[in-house]
Amino acid sequence: EAFTGPWVMGERYTICDPYLFTLAQWLEQDGVDPARVPRVMEHRRRMSQRPAVLPWKRAIDDVRFTQKIAGKVGLDAARVLREFGLAGHETKRARQLSGGMLQRVNIASAMAHDPSVLLMDEPFAALDEMKREEIGEWFDRELASRPKTVLFVTHHIDEAVMLADRLLVFSPSPGRVMEVVSVPVPRPRDPSFRQDPRFVQIAGHVRGLLMHRSEAA
Repeated sequence: EAFTGPWVMGERYTICDPYLFTLAQWLEQDGVDPARVPRVMEHRRRMSQRPAVLPWKRAIDDVRFTQKIAGKVGLDAARVLREFGLAGHETKRARQLSGGMLQRVNIASAMAHDPSVLLMDEPFAALDEMKREEIGEWFDRELASRPKTVLFVTHHIDEAVMLADRLLVFSPSPGRVMEVVSVPVPRPRDPSFRQDPRFVQIAGHVRGLLMHRSEAA
């Protein structure tokens, strides 16, 4: 699920943990016993825009530390860092990495223990456009091979359409759901999907909703 809307909508405060807990029950109604949701939410991982890395640890140790806290190894730490374009940087510390690299370590840490639920607040915002698309495509493939519930906040409409099964389109502050837009296209999605008429139609519809609302406001 992706949450998208104008930057003024205040989604960071609207989409708080209690709300996410209730929302997860709604999102997982397709085939998941509601009694399992509290246990599933115990295995969640939250990611913000700012890298949450430990400055004294090497990148690979930061990823492994997250796995240790979670009590679950999940994926190979070195492999995840390579997948995120950090081959050769595994032993570097925070001060030796650029802002984009730090965020990639942050994302790798979130993915490495293979959590059941990911709560992601604009996790790719610090990356340049090409790297953003590249990591988004890898993330999509990972979700196809290791399904999980993801609540993904982004102001990047194309990114939301590319990655989500459903988009919750928010109005400006105080932030209300205007429409739930489905993306009925199987994942993983090939990069060529961006030129697909369905992609163009859905992205255009979401932009239309946001532009109309902004003009009305």
